[in-house]
Amino acid sequence: MPNSQGGLPGVPGPVVSWKVAEATPGITNPTIAAGKRTLYVWGEVQWTNIEFNTHEIDHETSTDWAHKEIAGAPIYREWVGENDELVYIRGMVFPYRIRGLSMLEMFEAKRRQGIADMIVRGDGRPMGWFVCEKLIRQHHFLSTEGVGQQITFEAIFARVPVPVSDQYFSNVWRVSGAGG
Repeated sequence: MPNSQGGLPGVPGPVVSWKVAEATPGITNPTIAAGKRTLYVWGEVQWTNIEFNTHEIDHETSTDWAHKEIAGAPIYREWVGENDELVYIRGMVFPYRIRGLSMLEMFEAKRRQGIADMIVRGDGRPMGWFVCEKLIRQHHFLSTEGVGQQITFEAIFARVPVPVSDQYFSNVWRVSGAGG
């Protein structure tokens, strides 16, 4: 059961807002900072092995086949093209200890706007253009702010065609807040 400060018994809860923790420049432990690696990128959203973490990726691809039944013969299949390509990204953030909630909120803003962006793997390989169709968040060990001290999330992406450039840049401008 959480203590009066929103933490676990015997473990002090957060004494500052997660927003204050996010605004604190740099990571206090230089060993952790030196080990920070980018795992995946979707536009401005960066999954790393520390702050905005992902620990599991599923990449689902399939092919569409039309079934043609012929009397007295096995079902013939005709290839008609690619089916949906889906990417499932699961991760975890610790807003009061390691940060990451502001990145999750920016991610949610892009999902709400329906913005397509390219997913790039940490080794630089582009995977294609995707939109986030669903973002599921689970808050664990709620703080006194109603924010989980540990937040697990799952994002479901679907591949889309390359967007028209003027539409893409106006959407990015709007979500980033640079447009005023």
